[in-house]
Amino acid sequence: MRHFSIFHIPFMAFFSKELYRDVGLRWRGTGFAYLLFLLVICWIPSMVLLDVGLSRFVRDEAPSIISQIPTITISKGEASVDAPQPCRITDPKTGKVLVILDTTGAITSLDNTNAVGLVTKTAAIIKKNAVETRTFSFSEVRDFTVDKDKVTAWMNTVKRYLMPVVFVLAILGSFVYRIILVLISAAIGILFAKGTRFERPYLSLVRLTVVAITPGVVISTVLDLVGFHVPWDGLVYMVMALAYLFFGVKAIADEEQQTAGRA
Repeated sequence: MRHFSIFHIPFMAFFSKELYRDVGLRWRGTGFAYLLFLLVICWIPSMVLLDVGLSRFVRDEAPSIISQIPTITISKGEASVDAPQPCRITDPKTGKVLVILDTTGAITSLDNTNAVGLVTKTAAIIKKNAVETRTFSFSEVRDFTVDKDKVTAWMNTVKRYLMPVVFVLAILGSFVYRIILVLISAAIGILFAKGTRFERPYLSLVRLTVVAITPGVVISTVLDLVGFHVPWDGLVYMVMALAYLFFGVKAIADEEQQTAGRA
């Protein structure tokens, strides 16, 4: 019968031999349900902060940028702008040019500009980074119009649905990554168990590994929230997980050795 529940693991995984013994000897299954629970809990604070930041941007910063957007019409693959050109949309706080609108042909590329976007008569050009740009042709666009009201509506839609989508994708991505990490680490745990001369079933090692990665997940969550980055964090947390896995395997081996001695 279990002595501990999943609610004990995030705290006791840092120090408790009894927890590792309980999970390794008395629990059943893979422990992946607990892993999913842990990741959901750890992602919530980051999602709250992201939602707060997005809400602040939509409320305080976006309106001053959106107000600069003229009516842009694309008809039969060609764009027109209802404003004097080149039309520059800037960040009011910094004065940095964000997007240039020019269908006259005076500006045809983002070279020698700090802007991240350019709308010409036939295409939209987006700067992905310092060395790469993407061009999206209007050749297939027959009839499309964008203005301040449409952009505001799009922004509100993004605010409403982005967080749930990002939350689900973050959970799924981190869950799959952690499962792969657990399966690999549990295989290494076979060597740890052989070293103690008390071999463990692979499924038991999988459960132990799920507990062993908990300290790394909790610590990385806290450090991310305070904005501190650990160099080579993936390697650091992998080594930490293996160290806790060895700690758990050794705790079980000590228990079994004592039991064998008493027998």
